[in-house]
Amino acid sequence: MMRTALRLQLTNPPAAGEEWAKVDRTVVNEAPWVAVANPTGIDLISRRVSNYQHNPQWGILLDQLWVR
Repeated sequence: MMRTALRLQLTNPPAAGEEWAKVDRTVVNEAPWVAVANPTGIDLISRRVSNYQHNPQWGILLDQLWVR
């Protein structure tokens, strides 16, 4: 399919675009699904810690903690 699309690019660019769209659909449909991130995290703190804050991007905000 890619060879056909490459050949069509020289003589018929609109048809080549349609062929590249078919290639793209085929690749996407055949691609496996893979998890790329695991958002689960655990912050362990003591009872002596106050003002615990968690940022979704940066995690625990250490500069905000108060320790007795």
